Amino acid sequence: MRFSSHYFLLFVLGLGSLAYARPPLLLDPMINILQQERMLGDWYGYRSAWSDNGIDVTAQSVTDMLWNTRGGVSTGGACNGLLQFGVEADLEKTIGLPGGHFKNTWLWLYGRNPSNYVGDVNGVSGISGLPSFRCYELWYEQDLLEDSVSLRGGLLGLDAEFCYVDTELLFLNGTFSLPALASQNLANGGPQYPMATPGIRLAVRPVSWLTLRTAFSQANPFDQSENLHNFNWNFGSSGGLLNMTEAEARWESLLRDKELPGVAKAGFFMQSGPAPVLPEEWSFGPPSSPQYFTGFYGIVDQMLYRAPGQDQKNPISANTSSGGKGSDGKSTQKEVPVRGLNSWVRFGFCPQSYNPLSIYTDGGLVYTGLIPGRKEDKTGIAFCYEQVSSGYMNLGNAQGVPGPSFEAVIEFTHSIRLAPAIALQPDIQYVLHPGGSRQYGNALVVGFRAVVDF
Repeated sequence: MRFSSHYFLLFVLGLGSLAYARPPLLLDPMINILQQERMLGDWYGYRSAWSDNGIDVTAQSVTDMLWNTRGGVSTGGACNGLLQFGVEADLEKTIGLPGGHFKNTWLWLYGRNPSNYVGDVNGVSGISGLPSFRCYELWYEQDLLEDSVSLRGGLLGLDAEFCYVDTELLFLNGTFSLPALASQNLANGGPQYPMATPGIRLAVRPVSWLTLRTAFSQANPFDQSENLHNFNWNFGSSGGLLNMTEAEARWESLLRDKELPGVAKAGFFMQSGPAPVLPEEWSFGPPSSPQYFTGFYGIVDQMLYRAPGQDQKNPISANTSSGGKGSDGKSTQKEVPVRGLNSWVRFGFCPQSYNPLSIYTDGGLVYTGLIPGRKEDKTGIAFCYEQVSSGYMNLGNAQGVPGPSFEAVIEFTHSIRLAPAIALQPDIQYVLHPGGSRQYGNALVVGFRAVVDF
C-alpha cells in the first residue's frame, strides 16, 4: 500500500502543477522551426554572416496538386513539384568589386503535369516541366555610372525581367508569368522557366522613374528532353536569335505618389530562326517557315487601395538590376506585405498571321490582408484570353478541328501563410476551349499549392 500511495501522491501533485502552470515554454527559434523565416534557420549564424558579406543562399520547395474534375481530355489529378536553390553574390561586399553581381540557380523538377488531363496551352501548373535537374540562371552583372547602367551576361531567363508583372505572381497558371503571347509564339516557349538560354542584357536608367532594357539571346532553348541541363547552347540557325526590348515607368518616382504606387511597361520581341514547336493539342498543322516573328505588349500594374495605418512601403517591388525573383519568376525577397488592393492589366498582339496567337490579354485583382488578423494572406482573381491567329484558324478548319478560336482562363486563389516559412494556397481554375478550340469541353480544375522556404 505504501508503494501505491506514493504514486497517488505524485498524481495529486501533478494535477496541482497543471492548475498553477506557467504559460507553455516557447522554444528557441533555432529549435522551433515553425517560428523561423526559413525552415533550416540561420545555420547557427553562418547564413546571416554570409549575407552581411554579400552572399545570399536560398532554397524553396513548391508543390502543386491539381485535379481536373470535368471537361478537358479526361478527369484526373496529378502532383508535380519544384525544388529550387541557388546563390547570389554582391561582389562589392565579397571581393571589393563595385557594382558586380553574380547569380546561379538550379532546379529539380519532378512529378506529372496536370495539364495532361486538361489539354490546355497555358499550363494549369506554372511549375510543370520534364522531370530533370537543370541549371536555370548563371550570370554575371556589372552596374556602372552609379547604377544608371547595368550589363548582364550568361544563362538568362528573360521572364525574370521582361513582360513581368509583380501582382500576378500569386497565381498558379503558367500564363501569369511570361504570357502565352510570347511562350506560344517563340520556339519551344523561348528562354523562360525552366529553359534559360545564353544571352546578354543591357539596362539603362536615364532618369529615376524610367528604365530601358533590351536583351539578345539564343531564341530556341530546344525541347526539354533534348536539353536536360540547359547547357545545349547553339547560336546557329537552329538556335535562332531573340531580341526583347522594354521601357518601364514607375509612378512613385515620377509623381511622388507613395500612397498608391504603380508601374507601366511597353515592349516588343522579335525572333529569327526556327518556328514555334507547339503542343499536339494546339498544333492544327505544321507552321510555315517565316524569317521572323514579332510581338508587342503593354502593362499597367497599379495599387488601388491601401489599408490605413501602414508605412509607405512600396507594395509593387522594384524590378532592380540585381533580380530579386526566383527561378520561376516568383519573388524570393522576404518583405512585409502592404495590406490593400492591387490590380494589373496586360495586353499584347502579334501581327503576322503565321503566328499561332494573334491577340492576348490578362488582368486581375489581389487583396493582401482581406481577412482580419491575417495580414500576410492574399486573395486573388485573374483572367486571360488568347486568340488563335487567322492563319492557324484556317489550318484548323482545313483539318476538321472543331471551332478553332481561343483559349481563356479564370482563376481564383487564396494564399494562407501558415508560418513564416510555409504557405498553403487553395486554387480553382476554369479553362474555356482548352487547346484553342472546341475539341475538348471546358475544364474545371481544383487543387492547391504548398510553398516551403528553406
